[in-house]
Amino acid sequence: TTTTTIATTTVATTTIATTTMATTTIASTTAIVTTTTTIATTTTVEASTTTTITIATLPLTSTVTTTIAQPITSTATMSPSTTTTMPSTTAAPTSTTTSPPTETTAPRTTAGFLAPTTATTTTTSAAAGLPPTTTEQQESGEWVTGTWTTGYWDCCKPSCAWPGKGNSIKPAKSCDAKTGEVLWDPNVESVCQGGNAATCTDQKPFVYNGNLSMGFAAAAVSGSRGLTGDANCGQCFELKFVNRVHSNGNWGGADEQLVGKRMIVQVTNIGYDVTGDHSFDLQIPGAGQGAFTSGCAAQFAGHSSGDFDCNNRYGGCDSKDGCAKLPAELRDACKWRYDWFHWLDHAGKTNNPYVNFRRVRCPELLTSISGAIPADDDEVPAAELGSDLLV
Repeated sequence: TTTTTIATTTVATTTIATTTMATTTIASTTAIVTTTTTIATTTTVEASTTTTITIATLPLTSTVTTTIAQPITSTATMSPSTTTTMPSTTAAPTSTTTSPPTETTAPRTTAGFLAPTTATTTTTSAAAGLPPTTTEQQESGEWVTGTWTTGYWDCCKPSCAWPGKGNSIKPAKSCDAKTGEVLWDPNVESVCQGGNAATCTDQKPFVYNGNLSMGFAAAAVSGSRGLTGDANCGQCFELKFVNRVHSNGNWGGADEQLVGKRMIVQVTNIGYDVTGDHSFDLQIPGAGQGAFTSGCAAQFAGHSSGDFDCNNRYGGCDSKDGCAKLPAELRDACKWRYDWFHWLDHAGKTNNPYVNFRRVRCPELLTSISGAIPADDDEVPAAELGSDLLV
């Protein structure tokens, strides 16, 4: 607001030409406003009077650099002690930006995914000097290093069997807990929450050729290695088992007979407790039910919960003998853990082995079992299935 006192005669005819040039620059949170007001006054003096003129200047707000010319012309006949207020005839533009609300989706309660041995409740730190892996790097076929794996089998409906998970053409399959038939309705509740949808018994590991196996897994959700959770549903990854032990006590890792072998897994589950350097939870019968111990007993009548992991929820059976307690359709995959994977074979190895991994195109052998095919799979490099094998 500018207040101007003008000395004039008793009756004065005053012409006021006002030009307001306003330049507003906003950078970050600092606003600089420069206003120049020029008042040209023509006055005829006969007697001394006092006139007060108040000119109101509106504030200018803009998100860009703006120059506004506001001509204000007023001709007034003013008696002594008269106050004239002249507002601007042009409103300054105002720009308002509103950020969209952040959508928050609570994760669906599904299976228990973390199934390490008793000694693996502490997550090891990343290898020194390894930067976080971006999703773009992971999807380009580059190898991700410095992560380790666990195993589980809890019979619950896979998280990726619910609708709307990932970029798959259709959800992964789940099966009727009583009949074993495929459920085509993706909204059937999990057997672990009192429903009837369970893991299909064919979603288990198997040997493809020599040093290559295939199977299914739950993926981590941390994003630190390019794994983000639901977005990975249906995607396939090639794992290469490496010679590395856990640094917090120098325990576990891959048995020497597992080092160099590969496994291609398809993500059918999401491990909300699988984070950081813990990248995949391999789906292996007998490897431990983890947090959810009711699903398997509900799916297979005549079996107790302890039959499915030798009463060891985190880590499962210590030897192949424990596989005899499982239902017949799960025993071969339970034995795979000892014959090919060499679980606890020598000197406490294999136990939660480290892997290098990369995303690959899903083999038809896996998609025909799960029913899930990523929509962008043609853009992903294929894995070598029949070469580079140490048979």
